[in-house]
Amino acid sequence: MSAANPNPNLQLWPRLWRHWVHPRLRVKHHFPTLALRQLTEQVQLSEQQHNGQVKFVIESNLSTTDICHAVTARQRAQYWFAHLGVWDTTQRNGILVYVLFADRCVEIIADRGINACVPVEKWQQICQHIIDAFQQGKYLPGLTQGLNELTVLLAQYFPRQPETLNELPDDVILR
Repeated sequence: MSAANPNPNLQLWPRLWRHWVHPRLRVKHHFPTLALRQLTEQVQLSEQQHNGQVKFVIESNLSTTDICHAVTARQRAQYWFAHLGVWDTTQRNGILVYVLFADRCVEIIADRGINACVPVEKWQQICQHIIDAFQQGKYLPGLTQGLNELTVLLAQYFPRQPETLNELPDDVILR
């Protein structure tokens, strides 16, 4: 952990700039429609192997107001987790993978059923693998690798049952 900066305004301006220069159209260059469609198909294939629900949200940037209020990627991930109802699956095994592109942050929020089975370090490791791929410019491969790792976990703890329902839409959200 690092020591807190006594003057938060020193960090505010660089963060504002990062968010201002990462509009959705610029981020869409890294996640074109075809790539999002491919990732959606990979989520569908993943969910054929387990009873879990996986959702991806890629947010280009935050509003100036959110930045001035020091909203974190974790807080936004928690917002999307609730807003999309990822917490409301029958077996409490929904997982949200949230990317805040401007901050180069990846967060995984897992519902209590799967979260009880997986140590925090494993979630952090998966996030780091995605971030490492992003740093090499491998955006879709990074998300695919993360999805593959999540698939292994979900298949281990929530194996596919014949009566499994798809409780959440599989489409990837890019905002």
